[in-house]
Amino acid sequence: MIGALAFILGTVLGSFLNVCIYRIPRKISLVKPDSFCPKCGIRIPMYLNIPLLSYLLLKGRCRRCQERIPIQYPLVELLGGFLTLFTYLKFGLTPSFLFYAAFFYFLIVISFIDLERKLILNKVLVWMLAAGLGLNLVFHILPYQQSLLGFLAGGGLMLLFAFLGNLMFRKESMGMGDVKFAAVACIFLGWKMIMVALFCGFLIAFLILISMMALQKTSVGEYIPLGPFLAMGLIIFVFWGNQLMNWYWQTFVMPPG
Repeated sequence: MIGALAFILGTVLGSFLNVCIYRIPRKISLVKPDSFCPKCGIRIPMYLNIPLLSYLLLKGRCRRCQERIPIQYPLVELLGGFLTLFTYLKFGLTPSFLFYAAFFYFLIVISFIDLERKLILNKVLVWMLAAGLGLNLVFHILPYQQSLLGFLAGGGLMLLFAFLGNLMFRKESMGMGDVKFAAVACIFLGWKMIMVALFCGFLIAFLILISMMALQKTSVGEYIPLGPFLAMGLIIFVFWGNQLMNWYWQTFVMPPG
């Protein structure tokens, strides 16, 4: 029962995340005006703004202008629902649930803005930083030394990767937004296994990039936003970081026998 409520709550919050994703880069207030169709400007009433259900009832189109509603909207609502549910299943109704659910919501906003604009906005990073520090101050999820070292280690490692990438490719291979994103995100993780979290993100990026090149969906040298892949790596780390480390250690470092 609580799991179902967590999923529903996550879809509702996912609907708000869609508002953030659309409005923040366009410098529109998150409060006013009410939800509207970007094409024709018609106000969307509450009964047509129900997460997931409204998209299905409207068959993915605006009721007035029939403009297709981007698939991003139900996708973000689903992501919000499932991540909220899985976070509840992992942490229960604890302060850690609030801490990491907030973390995941920021990752969703950052990822979809990066996909659309190829930018990681400082405004969102500042809010994410404030949320991480504030929630940790209230709930004491991580020792502050770990959070601070996570900030320094995450940003430092990404800065090193950016420098090495520039040397290898003789052009900018990673934006400073990715560096700042890693630094702020690692406040939520601490410093102990930052390398694992970032490695997960780079591995996902590499596999998807190779797949896209094989399908001729992209080409060598084309800019690919790194933020969504880092976000996926960070999410995987939160849920399965310890298991991955144990598996790696037992398989490659100290195999049995």
